[in-house]
Amino acid sequence: MRGFFPILFTMLWMVLAGNSQASEVAFGYTDHASNLIGSVTVVDARAEDACLHYTVRGAHCLPAADFLGPHGRLASFREIYWLLGTAGLSEQAHVLVVGDDPTERDFVAGMLYLCGQRKVSILTIPIARGAGLEQTQMGQGTGRGMTRNPIYLGVVREGRIVLRDELAQALTTNHPPLLLDGRSDDEYWGARIRAMRGGHLPGAQSLPMFKARQQIAKNTLQLPLRDGLVVYANDPFESVAYFTLLRAGAGAEVRVFQDGWVDWANHPALPMDSVTYPNALLSVAPARQPEKQTNPGQIALILGGISMLTAFSAGFFYLGKRRS
Repeated sequence: MRGFFPILFTMLWMVLAGNSQASEVAFGYTDHASNLIGSVTVVDARAEDACLHYTVRGAHCLPAADFLGPHGRLASFREIYWLLGTAGLSEQAHVLVVGDDPTERDFVAGMLYLCGQRKVSILTIPIARGAGLEQTQMGQGTGRGMTRNPIYLGVVREGRIVLRDELAQALTTNHPPLLLDGRSDDEYWGARIRAMRGGHLPGAQSLPMFKARQQIAKNTLQLPLRDGLVVYANDPFESVAYFTLLRAGAGAEVRVFQDGWVDWANHPALPMDSVTYPNALLSVAPARQPEKQTNPGQIALILGGISMLTAFSAGFFYLGKRRS
């Protein structure tokens, strides 16, 4: 009996470790989803009006823009969990993320993975090309509800996320993490600025997202062979999409500085390389934002107000002429 409990503990640890490893690899690209339809929860990352009109039949509409606040700020995980609940998602489901724009699609998939979704697959064939599915598998999507059903109970994969203060501290050690910058070459060298300052994080290597995507498609991507690889791009939207590309698309063991260059550049005390400043006479280039749909009701209300104002002005002018 004395040796029984250590053996039992070892077996239990191996099971738990195996489950943990399985959850870590449950994140990847696929170009064959026909056999998954019916057994997975489909999430459409496009704008809601496009999803409601035509998508994988019964897909849950979850636009990338719903995760973001003003100026591209990422919502808190508490707010995101509420969002996922109103979208009808359960953390235990195997989710298949679809879309047209690869950055939007990868951002939504990456957020689900970071939120603790059990398994996330990403369909590489766009909806605009039929998603590689049978016509009978296509139809209308489902919008979000007013309340959570079910309540989303995922556990954040904190080990995949690097916070600003944590990263700043790590860069001062004898063995700082290797950084990969997913922005364009012009942004990396500070020639193009989409933040308070241009440049890049200390020691970061440049691997633009579009180049990495091309290399993954050709199976020619070669990443530095080093532990502790941290990736980032301009802002949360692009940083999480970049993380997804390398983690799900290439299977790389990477972590993400999800707030990105914008957050780092807004703190003057933080170190950086190739620092540049925007010309005071020129405006800073805006950060890229996921597609937001136009509200027809707002447009109609504005046009109606203009028409009423025009009619009132004409009547006032007519009465003035009669009195004169």
